[in-house]
Amino acid sequence: MPEAQPIDVRDMAIVHRTFRNVYEESARLVRAAPAPPPGRVTFLADHIDFGIAMLHVHHEGEDELLYPKLIERVPEQAAMTEQVDHEHQLTWRGRPSAETGEALAAALDHLNSVVQPHLDDEEQKVVPLAAVTLTQQEWDAMGKHAVASIPRNKRGIAFGMLLDPLNQPDRAYMMRVLPAPVRMLYPVLIDRPWKKYAATLRTGT
Repeated sequence: MPEAQPIDVRDMAIVHRTFRNVYEESARLVRAAPAPPPGRVTFLADHIDFGIAMLHVHHEGEDELLYPKLIERVPEQAAMTEQVDHEHQLTWRGRPSAETGEALAAALDHLNSVVQPHLDDEEQKVVPLAAVTLTQQEWDAMGKHAVASIPRNKRGIAFGMLLDPLNQPDRAYMMRVLPAPVRMLYPVLIDRPWKKYAATLRTGT
């Protein structure tokens, strides 16, 4: 009996790249201006919270829709797939200063140092296992779960953040999951809101 063809799982590495970029960029922006005006503090702190919330949504989807299936179908891999993620609390809103800004940036660096091996491990071990264990429908359910978990008014920003660092082939690949009406209205629903958000994020304008 021929082996089943692996399903398409390349979106996982693309999503992981977003998390890496968000934490690296946030640390860099905080260090560049550790004691900005209150409005800037709020914007950056909200951006960091959103990036961490998206990571939690991502992991919740895996915990609910990926790991139980892998453990059930390939129990010999259970020890590798049952790994606990660490949560991180970040504080900066109350007393923005060079000291608290550096503490936040260092916490983001630490978050990245903790998350990166987990994401690398997932891409090298878990994703290939999922590719030959899950159906495409089961895999795609994680993406649908993530989208449904993001507040509607934040979805354009989240998808813009995801697409921003991608080359054209990866961008086209990720956009294929959007409903046709959203693809048609991409400039209004995603591109324009993201560019405005990104300008505020990176230049304060």
